Amino acid sequence: EHVFARIDTTPIGSASLAQVHRAWLHDGTAVVLKIRKPGIRPVVEADLRLLARLAELIEAELPELRRYHPVDVTRQFTQSLRRELDFAAEGRNSERVAANFADQPDIIIPRVHWTWTCERLNVQDAIDGIPGSRLDAVDAAGFERHTLARRGTQAVLKMMLEDGLFHADPHPGNVFYLPGERLAFIDFGMVGRLTAERRAELATLLYGLVRSDGRTVADVL
Repeated sequence: EHVFARIDTTPIGSASLAQVHRAWLHDGTAVVLKIRKPGIRPVVEADLRLLARLAELIEAELPELRRYHPVDVTRQFTQSLRRELDFAAEGRNSERVAANFADQPDIIIPRVHWTWTCERLNVQDAIDGIPGSRLDAVDAAGFERHTLARRGTQAVLKMMLEDGLFHADPHPGNVFYLPGERLAFIDFGMVGRLTAERRAELATLLYGLVRSDGRTVADVL
């Protein structure tokens, strides 16, 4: 109550690691609080230890599955999940992506309030828009789907091919549509990184899928 003028105790979203509440600062700024669920880290760590042991048993006892490298996959998954538990890291990811889109007003990344953001709490500006899953609301608002799709595609390609830092969990719940056919991306707990070499390879792949003979991805598949 010293930091926030009001907190809505009913969550607007909840997942395995956290839940989100709407709140207001004393100056009237609407924010969202992403709060890590109490006691979730030891639960996750216990599950990860079990998963690591299972991967070791698979490689030892099932030779035909070794080609899938279960131990390496589990190790990478563990690193990713531990990073996702740190909400301050999510804030840093968000700011890096926001800096890459600083000159593009059609793409919105919520501002992080670092005064109160830490490992267990992420405080950022609230986004009042239409969730990506509500296409009926998009049509009712008179938004142009083609423009939204084009801008969304351009944003994803920029993140992957130009910046090398991209949103790794862009499901409809993490995208909002705003007036003026603007898009807002939220939840940067999971991001991917591509080296310059990988970006060049990906560009070559995409070019090969839509080359001048007119064939599309669907034709290739």
